[in-house]
Amino acid sequence: MASKSNGSIVAVLDRVIGVPAKSNDNNDDNDTDKPAFLPSSKFSGSKAGYVFRTAHLGTGYYLDAPDASSVPREAKRVRLDHGNDNDNQHDVTAKPRSVRFDATKDSTHAIPPRQQPQQQPTGEELLAQAEAANLPHPSSARHLLDAYSPKSIQSACTALDKTYSKNMMLRAQHADEPEKFMMNEVQLNDEIVSFKNVAVFLASYETIVDGGAVATFLALLSHENSDVAMSVINVLVELLDPGLLREDVDRAQLHEEKDNNTPETRLERRMYNIGLLGNAFVEGGGLEALASNLGRFDETVEEDARGVEDTLTLLEYLLDLDRAGALRHARSDGEDDESPSVVASLCKTKLLSWLLNRIGTSNHHADAEDATASAPISPAVLRLHASEVLATILQHEDYSMKQCGTRLASCPEYTSAFNEGDEKPRAADATVNGQNGGEGAMVDGMEILLLSIAAYRKADPQIEVECEFLENVFDALAASLLRADNVQDFVEKEGIELMLRCIREKVHSGGGALKSLSTPVDSNFVPLYMARKSVIPCPAACSEGGSELAKKAMTGTNGAERSKRAKRAAHARKKWLAEVEENVINVMYALTRHIEKDSKYDSYSRLLVKFVEEECEKCDRTIELCLKYDEKARISEYQYFRSDEAEEAEQLGLDVDVAALGAKLRGGGDIFHRLCAILSFACVGSARSHGHVRDQLKLQGSSISVIKEGLAEFASLLVEGSQKTQIEYYLSSIYHKCYN
Repeated sequence: MASKSNGSIVAVLDRVIGVPAKSNDNNDDNDTDKPAFLPSSKFSGSKAGYVFRTAHLGTGYYLDAPDASSVPREAKRVRLDHGNDNDNQHDVTAKPRSVRFDATKDSTHAIPPRQQPQQQPTGEELLAQAEAANLPHPSSARHLLDAYSPKSIQSACTALDKTYSKNMMLRAQHADEPEKFMMNEVQLNDEIVSFKNVAVFLASYETIVDGGAVATFLALLSHENSDVAMSVINVLVELLDPGLLREDVDRAQLHEEKDNNTPETRLERRMYNIGLLGNAFVEGGGLEALASNLGRFDETVEEDARGVEDTLTLLEYLLDLDRAGALRHARSDGEDDESPSVVASLCKTKLLSWLLNRIGTSNHHADAEDATASAPISPAVLRLHASEVLATILQHEDYSMKQCGTRLASCPEYTSAFNEGDEKPRAADATVNGQNGGEGAMVDGMEILLLSIAAYRKADPQIEVECEFLENVFDALAASLLRADNVQDFVEKEGIELMLRCIREKVHSGGGALKSLSTPVDSNFVPLYMARKSVIPCPAACSEGGSELAKKAMTGTNGAERSKRAKRAAHARKKWLAEVEENVINVMYALTRHIEKDSKYDSYSRLLVKFVEEECEKCDRTIELCLKYDEKARISEYQYFRSDEAEEAEQLGLDVDVAALGAKLRGGGDIFHRLCAILSFACVGSARSHGHVRDQLKLQGSSISVIKEGLAEFASLLVEGSQKTQIEYYLSSIYHKCYN
């Protein structure tokens, strides 16, 4: 395929420069492949390239060799000029000839050599020269470092602004004649792309900002040619990559100041430089421009699909830089800075609506097939990337604390400045409360998330893209439930029924469902509804399910591959089961905390019955988990006291006991406290449960004092409020039951 294309290029170049086409008669070129003599006793007709005669080999056909007369005149002239003198080591054609004009005068005159006519290069030669010109020079990296001085960067910023201004003037003057501004637009695109070369020179970012390049970039994002806007986005992706903050960027270290010797100082300097560029982009309205550009990109076109991917990547980079503190570090106000976060600025745009609409596309089965196709960027990958950005935004503390954003069920409809005149909305903008837009239309984000999960309520995701997408949707849903207004919408839209359905089916989505149910622990909507349905999740039941991907990963083509896959799958499954177990415990604790004796729907009695039924099976499982996490917490505390970290804390004058308590809680102490509260709820509410728990603890070599100590420690960590009052009530009731 490559040879054919090169041949066609050569043919076109030959036609352009006027080189005559080669003859199809290749007899002269193939003479060396023909036999010199074909014996034949008589003449049997003419043969191309042969002469019939009788010679030293006999009678037959002899290969017809060209005689001296057929040699071109130019070749003879060259042979005569050069001669056969082996002593002449110089090129006589390039050497002036000395000729004596008068024999009586001893003088000579130098006659310049005859200028040989320059041969016109063929198409193959032109193509070879073009390819050689594109090869990188061995020392190009060194010249690149020398070229990008502050002065040259300032000149590049000025040239970019002038080219953009000229492009706008040409477009205004020749709106109906694109050929008049086409070359200028190509030059504009080349100048934009050239800024990629300074991606590793973070010290030059301040010059880029001061030179006005960011302001030009922001203006170019609204360019009529979407390719120009995509080039700007692609350049910003290179410039704002958080990976540039790493210490192993060699060329970036070459531009560090000589007095910045410590890694901390170099990291602060890099954070300042990249944060300076990020702040200039965000404060200049770059987020609004990015959200608006998503409306004019057509994902069915390869270039536009890459533009969507680059836009989502740039948003993800800005969120990462904001979370790392780079943007805040670059602001001059310092700690007293009240500038909004990137999430707060994004919530003021229509980006959330676009992300929700993109996630809510109903063709996920087709996307799953496209994910493994040869397309550069499949719709499934874009859908997955949109879910990642959405989960990152909703998990930010500004959104969960209601400092920005609205309820997911009432997000404003997505609109773009580039498609306001379109009569038909794009595919990504079609899910608007079951309508096709209109004034006052809203995007029901909660319904979109629940519908995305409902597709996997009975079956596991079949490919990795689907599995990651499902996890991202559950992360977004769980983060949104930290807001009370979203919890109410979640309950009203039967989100609890969907979560319970996923748990009962024992599929991969059951783990995410438990995570979502365990999130709104401060609201009594979920516990009361679950008690009304007489539902108590069990860790053993949930652990029987799992993703088919993990099961398929256990098999491989050979023993080594199967072993590696089995280890990875076993580690992932162990981690997943531990997360499921903790989520179940959190849900159980939420039920026991918020359900009281006077709760409606007879919730208190329904919940106590669950602990007693089937011979107190759930009490046995809770005791087993309580002892397990108590041991894990004690081991974590012991390991901290033996670690170097404890010695360093003691040398710094820190309270080692408080630090050890933190290690204990992280190692399982927090879950142990919740399990003690769950058992206390059963023991205080039911005498049968109390006796069963006491007997089982004795069989395990323990006693009821384990629960007492756990409750006392739990109460000491809580602030004054209803939760601490409840724990103290459990503690006093258990003491009363034990001594009476």
